[in-house]
Amino acid sequence: MSRPILLLLLTSMVLFSCKSQTISNPLEMELIIQDNYSGAVAEELLTIKNQKALSSFFAKINRTRKPGLPVPVVDFTKDYLIVWCAGEAYSQAPALVLKKETDKELVFKKKRIRKKTAIEAVVSPFSIYKLPIREKKIVLE
Repeated sequence: MSRPILLLLLTSMVLFSCKSQTISNPLEMELIIQDNYSGAVAEELLTIKNQKALSSFFAKINRTRKPGLPVPVVDFTKDYLIVWCAGEAYSQAPALVLKKETDKELVFKKKRIRKKTAIEAVVSPFSIYKLPIREKKIVLE
């Protein structure tokens, strides 16, 4: 009777200790802010890894706002930010979606959500995403 129990115990240990059973966590990407005015005429992708760069970006977008948007609080020892300025567009909200993650890079796909409005206005929207620190190249398709 103890032999089948021992065999079952050994089999379960082998199955649960196998590295192929490990489930990797997907990239935890969080949308922090999305707005319609970045001041950018052309499309650009920024990586912000310190408070000085973040304050500089918000100084640029808050030049014509009264009151301006508040600068988000970010712990740059754990996280960094990706800012996608979509350039000038007609009432479109930009979004980034992780297409794939490899050992060396994160590949993001652009997604524009067309808002249904009666009046089309030219805007320069932006989105800011918070990601955990990774030493990988960021690629935008």
